[in-house]
Amino acid sequence: MTDNARARKLADRIQVVVAETLDRRIKDPRLGFVTITDARVTG
Repeated sequence: MTDNARARKLADRIQVVVAETLDRRIKDPRLGFVTITDARVTG
């Protein structure tokens, strides 16, 4: 597996975790429908 493919998989997983965290744990009424559209991993 190339480093680029690994970084993409990691970014995809981070995107899912952040979206789920915002949806389930953040109870701020000002946040309605929040969509995480991209995550980038550099390094």
